[in-house]
Amino acid sequence: MRENPVAARLVRSIARLGVALLVLVAACSGDGPSSPVPDNEVRVSNNAFSPATRTIAVGTTLTWRWASGSSTHNVTFAGGPASPDQSSGTFARLFSTAGTFTYQCSIHGASMSGSVTVQ
Repeated sequence: MRENPVAARLVRSIARLGVALLVLVAACSGDGPSSPVPDNEVRVSNNAFSPATRTIAVGTTLTWRWASGSSTHNVTFAGGPASPDQSSGTFARLFSTAGTFTYQCSIHGASMSGSVTVQ
């Protein structure tokens, strides 16, 4: 029996489309560095806070969310609260007064730092 060339091309095209769709879904899902970060969050990933600076309103709770597969980091404020050393999960802080608050990962020092401006 002879293979139908039109049917064979259709099957190959559908297979390519399926692979492309899987790649697209993988790129758009999860909490990797390329996915959007909500306005009240900071992503903690390998050696970076993203975004490193945030401007928020007084009374806002900001959440730091560790990205999947992240190494161990923390969020440490000078003279303020600090998260535990962790490689997953979240840390939240309520900002009840205006000002600029700098923070860093004490494991990685100034090379991994950020700030929150509260208005």
